[in-house]
Amino acid sequence: MVDEHLVQAATRAYVYGYPLLYNLDEIGKLPAGHGTLAGGRAVPWNTFFCARELLGPTAEFVSPNNDTLYLIAPLDLSGGPVRVEVPDTDDRYYVLQCVDAWTNNFAYIGRRATGTGPGTFTFVPPGFDGTVEGHSTVIATPSTVAVIVGRIQVDGEADLPVVHRLQDRFTIAERGTEHVGIPSPAEGVADDLLWWERLRVALAAFPPPEG
Repeated sequence: MVDEHLVQAATRAYVYGYPLLYNLDEIGKLPAGHGTLAGGRAVPWNTFFCARELLGPTAEFVSPNNDTLYLIAPLDLSGGPVRVEVPDTDDRYYVLQCVDAWTNNFAYIGRRATGTGPGTFTFVPPGFDGTVEGHSTVIATPSTVAVIVGRIQVDGEADLPVVHRLQDRFTIAERGTEHVGIPSPAEGVADDLLWWERLRVALAAFPPPEG
């Protein structure tokens, strides 16, 4: 006989953990070379990938738009802070949407939030108590793994070369080179329990926000 209380508890746990595991899967596809927007090319940790073409109706991405070009960067702060340099876009709209492991947006960089002038932003991992050198805006990252989803305004096909040059001026510099990445589940776990094992190790690596 099915214990309805256990079913309800498992359902609530699945709904709670789904955003974490789904997002970690999507982030992990980038360094593994399976990212949709990257066209199967591997995007190393703490590196920007620049989409060079406008997206069409076949794009497999969450609500894609085709009046911007995308910039995607998987972040791993296991080795310490990373520094993002943004160029002067001359009032052209852009945004860097910063998403933690749980799919929560924890920062925005761009015209509406920080303006369109040049800037330096240092992402620091949870619990960081070191110093940040130079004149840099510090961004506290809630999880050691995160992703930057960037978009730059494009005014049609003829505008693409200008935006390509702008994309190339968005850069990331690492303080360390350690990349722990996304933890793997324990070996030998039965298929029926694998999702729950993945949730267990993900919760340990990326604790949920206090709220």
